Amino acid sequence: MPGTIMNTSGRNKNIISSGILFGFLMSLAGMAAAPAVLAQTQITISTSVPGTVVAATVNGGPGAFVANFYQFALMIGGVLAFGVIVYGGVKYMASVGNPSGQGDAKEWIEAALLGLLLLVGAYFILSVVNPQLLNLNLPALTPVDLSGITIPGSGPGGGGSGGGVGIGGSSGGGVCTAPASGPCSVASLQNTCMGSNAAIAGGVCMTESSNNVAAGGDLSNTVGPNGKPLPASVGLFQINLSANTIPYNCTPGSSGCLNCPAAFTNPYTGSNPHTAIKNMNLYNQCVAAAENPSTNIQQACAMSKNGTNWAQWGPSTRQKCGV
Repeated sequence: MPGTIMNTSGRNKNIISSGILFGFLMSLAGMAAAPAVLAQTQITISTSVPGTVVAATVNGGPGAFVANFYQFALMIGGVLAFGVIVYGGVKYMASVGNPSGQGDAKEWIEAALLGLLLLVGAYFILSVVNPQLLNLNLPALTPVDLSGITIPGSGPGGGGSGGGVGIGGSSGGGVCTAPASGPCSVASLQNTCMGSNAAIAGGVCMTESSNNVAAGGDLSNTVGPNGKPLPASVGLFQINLSANTIPYNCTPGSSGCLNCPAAFTNPYTGSNPHTAIKNMNLYNQCVAAAENPSTNIQQACAMSKNGTNWAQWGPSTRQKCGV
């Protein structure tokens, strides 16, 4: 407006000081956030910034970009501050005899020095708060060893104490973890119909038979000839011969079908835990088939739907193995 003198020098100094302060805050926030950025991304980007030397503390990625950008900000801030100081010095000398002009020149110089102090102070502040904020390297990650992890619900002890529809008691016991070798191992079972469920199946197998192909179940509930106790559940997965044909659910009387339940007076189950053997010849054939590792595993595959449903196994085994 006519007659009004607008003092723009103070506003210009404020703009420059604000710009330098903004650069400081951005650099401070970037350096503090760099470790988190590194931890959340695997993206490879160009980290070079013109006129800077790649930081030796980082190996590429966003962290390197932040480090190099901070160098770049220092360089640009230094150039701008130097220019402002030169401008203030020239103005100060040109304002000899003019106290107002010299005061204004001093303000320019002070603003430049304050901006430089803020930029350099970012490094100092971070080093005081937490020196690790200045380290843009991620720590080395240690591989996780999963070989010793047991199946949820596992624990020491014996196998099932009572027979379900498909399985009776276990003779051996052990923890619900697949052994390192033998027919119950993951390496052996993953090449069968158990496939990707080999680890769970190996744990059930170990719990039921302790990796023993000839394991027999609880002898207290099955009576053989002359009162001799004999197991109703046999083999790696303790197949309940009194309740299941071999192969599973085959048609009795058809070729290759062993009608094992016909060898017993009644099925041995959790609700009916007592039975007796009435056909010893058929019983022996069923035992021989159940003690064959391949046959027993195939039977378990059919009964468990390839290791996805263990409902026919005893509650003790299911609880230990979390299935």
